Amino acid sequence: MRSISSTQRNTILTMLDSGHSPSSIASSTGLHHSTISRLRSKECSSLQKSTGGHPSKLSPANVRHAIHLISTQKADNAVQVTKTLTNVINQPLHPNTVHQHLKKTGMKAVVKRK
Repeated sequence: MRSISSTQRNTILTMLDSGHSPSSIASSTGLHHSTISRLRSKECSSLQKSTGGHPSKLSPANVRHAIHLISTQKADNAVQVTKTLTNVINQPLHPNTVHQHLKKTGMKAVVKRK
């Protein structure tokens, strides 16, 4: 493993402080992204990592509305809540998305007795 020069190290730390990702720094410096990440963890442990992923389709207000629909018994399950929320947000929505958000809030699926 080759060592990094002090000027390269300073350049990398400056880019990390300015918010560049390790992969973008790696492409501009020619070093491997794991080298950048290792340097980041040693030198800049206070910097936050990016959360990544994509934004949620449901806002907190939409989740509260879903909880309200279920608690007032206007909807019995995630499929019915999905149909209502699809009309509200004008975006396609899958029942699993609603189910996961309801699960995060502490609600549990209950099997009806016959």
